[in-house]
Amino acid sequence: MDPILLALDSGTTAVKAAAFAADGRMIATAERANGALRRDGIRVEQDMEVTRDEAFAVLRDCVAQIGGAAQVRGLVLTGQGDGLWPVDAAGQPLGRAMTWLDGRARDMMPALAPQMDAVQAITGSRPTAASASLQLLWLQRHDPARLASIAQALRLKEWLLLCLTGQVAAEPTAALPVWGSWQSGEMRPEVQAALGLQRGLDLLPPFSPVGQCGAPLAARAARDLGLPAGLPVLLGPGDVQASFIGMGLGSRPGVSRGSIFGTSAIHACLHPDPAAMQATPAGTMVQRFALGEGYLCFHPGFNGATLLHHLARTFQDLPNPAPPAYSALILHPFLEPGGERAPWTDPHAQGAFLGLTAASSPAEIAWAGREALAFVACHSHALLGGAPGALALGGGLAADRSFAQFLATASNRMVQRSTGGHAGLRGLAVIGARSLLQVSPDDLAAHWLTPPDETLLPQTGAVADYAGQKRRLFTDLLDAVMPFWAALSDLRATAQTLTKRDTA
Repeated sequence: MDPILLALDSGTTAVKAAAFAADGRMIATAERANGALRRDGIRVEQDMEVTRDEAFAVLRDCVAQIGGAAQVRGLVLTGQGDGLWPVDAAGQPLGRAMTWLDGRARDMMPALAPQMDAVQAITGSRPTAASASLQLLWLQRHDPARLASIAQALRLKEWLLLCLTGQVAAEPTAALPVWGSWQSGEMRPEVQAALGLQRGLDLLPPFSPVGQCGAPLAARAARDLGLPAGLPVLLGPGDVQASFIGMGLGSRPGVSRGSIFGTSAIHACLHPDPAAMQATPAGTMVQRFALGEGYLCFHPGFNGATLLHHLARTFQDLPNPAPPAYSALILHPFLEPGGERAPWTDPHAQGAFLGLTAASSPAEIAWAGREALAFVACHSHALLGGAPGALALGGGLAADRSFAQFLATASNRMVQRSTGGHAGLRGLAVIGARSLLQVSPDDLAAHWLTPPDETLLPQTGAVADYAGQKRRLFTDLLDAVMPFWAALSDLRATAQTLTKRDTA
């Protein structure tokens, strides 16, 4: 019987699973909305038990679709990258997880600037409100009893591995930007010392490389899922790297950069040597590439395609999808409560609408949001540098052809858009095929990766001139407004105090 691989991706918006045949075909899929997320202002948490139950549910759906588990040879999993998923000594959740969108650590950051400079010098990445290190520091200051009870500080994918296998393990690519050095591949105690953390490295799981990090499926989970006990369960790289691999970055010839517009916006390139980047912005993350030589360098922004949902709540009758509606409107798209972490790293980052008049139309507002996301992508890719070539586009906005065309024009790059929506799952399958089925790199590119839906070339002429002029103005106005972000945060805190007093 031909082998089948299962893949699981527990994201912020949705939880997905898929089954792949030995020739790389996706033969079953299952998905459900993430019902575990809990938002309360800057507090953005996730119910860990609901997260586990939803992951098991989509896996059961996949197993049912393929008619049983006799041919399944392994399961590869990933999940949203940053955040704090704490468990006690018995492996039980200690309350809700602090997700990568949680903004509670934000107010500590201005006073920690020297300490964060020291951390950045070690790790190459500046801590943000999404970093587990700052979230542990927030607990140390505000909930020391909870911190004292933590036995393991996990990420989402490690929590799911624990649920599936009963074992705690981790792979280092996602942890090194927070706790270590990508150059040496080692965790560094100086990070914990610089931040004044009482606990940190002692809470991390044991590490082993992608392809080797995993454990056998536990009997209890096997009965629940309808899978054989002892099935290999592998921990893939973070959802970011898995998605880029599935989109072809580093896995398809000629593709060395990409952008994903999902809940967040993430822009990446593959570098043989990250030290060769012309500039290393504070929000850059560097991970060893899971499929071979080189390093994935990327900017993981807080503010992605959810910007369009925020705009739709604020303004009425916005078209979606939105056709081009060129205007003088310029939007700075920093609406998430945690501020922004890349390519601008500032917990006080604020949104702004400039050029708004009574004559501005819903179509212009909707299109200005898409332009803003494209301009941020252009800025990221300019900073990241890297080889010329096509830009792989994925995430929900890849289905918007007008947006993809404008991104090609604004960045002056060929854009390959993939609209299947399963890039992370396919990237996991590629890793599983290489690690568990010993599929060659050539066969991976030929059979396990789907071709892009469309390749778009940059426009020329008037639209290109407009995009270039507006992108320059977008950046100039941003440079002018940024110095006032902290003062606006202070004003917001004052206004909230007054509001609470008046409603008490």
